[in-house]
Amino acid sequence: MGAVSVLLLAPVAYGVPAAAQPDAPSAAQPTTAAAAAAKGAGSALLRASERNVIPGEQVSLSAKVKKKSVKRLSPKERRKAKVVLQRRAGKSWRATGKVKLKRALKRKVSFSYAAPADAAGTIRLRTVVKVGKRQIKVAQLRLPVAAQQLSATPGALVTSAPLEFATSLTPVRSGRELSVQVYKDGAWAPLVSGAADSAGNAALGGQAEGYPAWYRVSAAEFNGAPAMATEPVRTTLDKVPGLIAHRAGAGTAPEQTLAAVRQALAAGVPSMEVDVQLTKDRQPVILHDATLARTTNVEEVFPDRAPWNLADFTLAEVRTLDAGSWFGPGFTGQRVPTLDELLTAIGGRAHLVLEVKAPELPGNDQVDEVLAEQLATGQLGQVAAAGKLTVSSFNAGWLESFAVAHPDVPVGVLSFGAPSAAQLDVWRGWAEQIHPNFALSQRAQLADARNRGLTSSVWTVNTVAQFRAAVALGPDRIITDFPARLAEVLDPPRPS
Repeated sequence: MGAVSVLLLAPVAYGVPAAAQPDAPSAAQPTTAAAAAAKGAGSALLRASERNVIPGEQVSLSAKVKKKSVKRLSPKERRKAKVVLQRRAGKSWRATGKVKLKRALKRKVSFSYAAPADAAGTIRLRTVVKVGKRQIKVAQLRLPVAAQQLSATPGALVTSAPLEFATSLTPVRSGRELSVQVYKDGAWAPLVSGAADSAGNAALGGQAEGYPAWYRVSAAEFNGAPAMATEPVRTTLDKVPGLIAHRAGAGTAPEQTLAAVRQALAAGVPSMEVDVQLTKDRQPVILHDATLARTTNVEEVFPDRAPWNLADFTLAEVRTLDAGSWFGPGFTGQRVPTLDELLTAIGGRAHLVLEVKAPELPGNDQVDEVLAEQLATGQLGQVAAAGKLTVSSFNAGWLESFAVAHPDVPVGVLSFGAPSAAQLDVWRGWAEQIHPNFALSQRAQLADARNRGLTSSVWTVNTVAQFRAAVALGPDRIITDFPARLAEVLDPPRPS
């Protein structure tokens, strides 16, 4: 009754006889399960669902006991006997599962085995039939421990090209999910998913984000085998948009003041945008709103002059106002600058985008004449001659008239959304640029404008999320209160 038989050792998925199973996966041609069984000398079988095991992975094992292997057991002993799965631990064997012998004699029985997370080398398993203190008929199986390996070779890593990865995963596990992930706002998010083929290879491709971002390929957790990922790689922009400091850099200093101009120049901003309007005595000053109330202390100085429209104040009166303290105490004493004062402060060190505010309103109805005078005899003409002036307006009719009168000065049409193809066909006859709201624009629309010879400047982009969205549109320039934030989008920090 104590006789021991050597049993067939063969992983089910490959049908390799145990005697030929090496400690590492073999490249030999597998035989069929039937052929393997024919070569076996044992009366019981122990098979695994995989030919190797990953640390932490849970594999299925099947076992069957033939009646002749327990023929010496009495009927009573057979009823009590169990088939026990054991794992070799040092010099001893430890039970990891058991089923009744009665079941194993009728059909194959299954065990589930989880490899230790620190497993290495080869895991040795066996089944024994135990009854009382005796155990008989051992079937053994050696499972090589395989380290997970995932490689991914990216194709072009520019935002304008499709994002494609050629991946390889070993050991092969049918159905294991692979995914390309993008790092967004402090977390990895799936971009596209797929599964490796029978050799562990896969081609994963999808549409990358339109801004520089970090990507990696990940293999999902699988039957207890931990998830794994490749080292991240980053895409780059093949065309970096220019920057225009909105209202001379309204995010870091009181808008449209000389303090804002100085900060923008110190930051190296290549262009700045400001708004020009006329005072009551026909003097061009730099102010965004029709009223002085929001950005000056006009309500304190002239309490009885509501609604404090600029068109109701002379330049001398405007000069008495504080245009900086509303932004912060460090800017107390800043004034609303004149056009000449602004041009002197810039000194040709940045391109000027001069937006003409509401030329249709009574207070500004002479702005075209004033600008004509400035272009003919003032500093504005010198700036234009140096190629550092663009004039823009939401009033396309007025802007067309200006463009016809001053063909050497580039003009940009401001709009809330990207213009239609029909509008572009009209505007390209006299305009050089479009300035749409970034949030209402699409990449195809800006490309359509570019195909018609028009460049684009999108507004107003301030947060990092907005910069990402704006960069993805592919504009020629971005108008922003915070020019420094583009750098964070162009060079995102590597994920930790």
